[in-house]
Amino acid sequence: MAARDIVLAVEIEAEPKVVYDTVATPAGVATFWTPDVTEEGDGLSLGFSTAPSRLPATVTRASAPEVIDWRFGGDWPFWSGSRGSWTFTRSENGTLTLFRHLDYGEGMPDEQFGMVAYTWSMVLGKLKSVVESGGTPDPALR
Repeated sequence: MAARDIVLAVEIEAEPKVVYDTVATPAGVATFWTPDVTEEGDGLSLGFSTAPSRLPATVTRASAPEVIDWRFGGDWPFWSGSRGSWTFTRSENGTLTLFRHLDYGEGMPDEQFGMVAYTWSMVLGKLKSVVESGGTPDPALR
């Protein structure tokens, strides 16, 4: 089975710069994804209570307020070498936010892949609610 991709989109009622800044900074990521996030080198280091190790996310491209791309590393099965890509486009009601998890590793059982896709949809939903609430933290994962 070839590498797979996850593609999700949501419209957020805020300016693209506000959404970009939330995704592009450790403090912002802590409000919607996981509160255990630190800046590390050219990116982030993310911790999750149920994970045995941290997830590094290196910024490979950043063009405010339109795009931020990460390359995931570490020893997470199926994640290492995959990419997270965020694009932010002004829309009639704010910002169309498109997230892609690209080059997700081969061989992951469909059930697990489906759970990862579902989790990303929760993360994107939390991004929307946090930004639209004015920044009130409510991370999807702890």
